[in-house]
Amino acid sequence: MPAFLVAIWLCSLAVSIPATAQDESPQATYQIVLGDLEYRAVPGLPGIETTTLYGSLSEPGLYATHARVSDGARTPPHTHPNTLTTWVTSGTAYVGTGRIFDESALKAYPAGSFFVTPAGSPHFIYAKDGDFSILDHGAGPSGVSFLEE
Repeated sequence: MPAFLVAIWLCSLAVSIPATAQDESPQATYQIVLGDLEYRAVPGLPGIETTTLYGSLSEPGLYATHARVSDGARTPPHTHPNTLTTWVTSGTAYVGTGRIFDESALKAYPAGSFFVTPAGSPHFIYAKDGDFSILDHGAGPSGVSFLEE
C-alpha cells in the first residue's frame, strides 16, 4: 500500500473520535454502543471499515479502535510500531504471522478470542469465511507499515 494511503487511513482514524465518547477527566466513564458508531472505509483495503473509540493513534497515550471486516477482505503483511491487544467481537478472524501472505499460516480466532501482536511483528488478516469485527487497544503513537509481497 502506498505511504500516502497509509497516511490518509491514519488521519481518518485520528479524527473519528466520537465527540461524546471522550472526557479527559480521570473520574469520567462513558458507554459506547458499537452499532451507534460511524465507521470509515480504509483507503486501499476494500471491505475494511474502522472507527476510533478512545484516544488517538497519532498521539502518545492509550487508544482503542474497532474494525469491521467484510467476507473475503484481507490485509497484506504489515507491522505496527507498538504492541496491540485484540479482542474478536464477532465472527472469526483469521490471522497469520510472517512477511508473506500465506493462507496455510492462518489461525482462526472466533468471537470472544483475545490475542497480542508484539511491536514490529509482521502479520496479516483475512476474513476467510464471513464477516468479523475486532477491537484493538494500544498505546500510541501507532501506525502501520505494509510489507512488500
